[in-house]
Parts: sequence; structure tokens; C-alpha cells
Amino acid sequence: MKRIFVFCVLSFAIAACNKDKVESTPHLKFKSYNTDVVPYNGSLRAILEFTDQEGDLDSVFVTRKRLNQNDATSSYFEFPLKGTVPEFGSQNRGELQLNLQVAYDVAFNLSPIAIPNTDPTQYEVDTLQIRFYVKDKAGHTSDTAVAKPLYVIR
Repeated sequence: MKRIFVFCVLSFAIAACNKDKVESTPHLKFKSYNTDVVPYNGSLRAILEFTDQEGDLDSVFVTRKRLNQNDATSSYFEFPLKGTVPEFGSQNRGELQLNLQVAYDVAFNLSPIAIPNTDPTQYEVDTLQIRFYVKDKAGHTSDTAVAKPLYVIR
């Protein structure tokens, strides 16, 4: 009976020690937007939390999908964000703050959806599902951080 108890205690201790292990493959988690309703010509700040053993993040990628029901072309569109990721040195945990111009970084090449029978023509609010992932300098790709829906006013 004592052996079983000792074995259980050691098993839990080992499991607890490995819980906070930081891996070479980056991990990413969406934390927040400064707002989830933004005008087309506005700006957006997204905060992401990351972990990476080496802290050598290299690039950020965004995947966007329009969720509006009246959009026949609502497929995922992936693009890299322009600019560089800051150097984190030996820091293996932290936050990425992405400052985005909605018209150029998030909603570009999306034609507005006209609301039928409006004079003058009015447009639907774009409902976008945004996902982020990062690559490090060794080519490891993180998991995908899914953000809450973003509403872009036209």
C-alpha cells in the first residue's frame, strides 16, 4: 500500500513539474482588441500572448474570413503582416501588440455588401473572423489564435 501511495505522489509531482514547460514551437493566444466595432478607415490594436523557448519570433500571419450571410465569397484569406516582430532576446513569454489599419491590414479587397432597397445605398457591417499565427526563425509555426468576431462599419 505504501508503494502505491509513493508512486502516486511521485507521478503527480512529475506531472506538475512539466505543466509550465516552454517548448521550441511557439504558442499563441488571443487576449483582446481595443474595440470590436471599428470604422473601415479606423485602426485596431490586437494583443496576443506568446510562449517560445528561444523567443525568436520572426513573422505574424493573419487569416480573415467574412461571416456575413449575404457574401457569396466568404472564404478564408491568409496574409502576412508587414513590418517586423520585435526582438525578445531570451524572453520566452510575453505579449505582442499589433497595430492595424483596418482598410489596409484587415478589410482590404473586401467589397462592401449593399443593403437592398436603400436610397442612398447603405452597406452591411462586415463581420470578420480573424485568426493569428506566428513563425519563429527556425521555421516553427505556432498554433492558431482565434479572435472574437470583429465588426467593420462601412
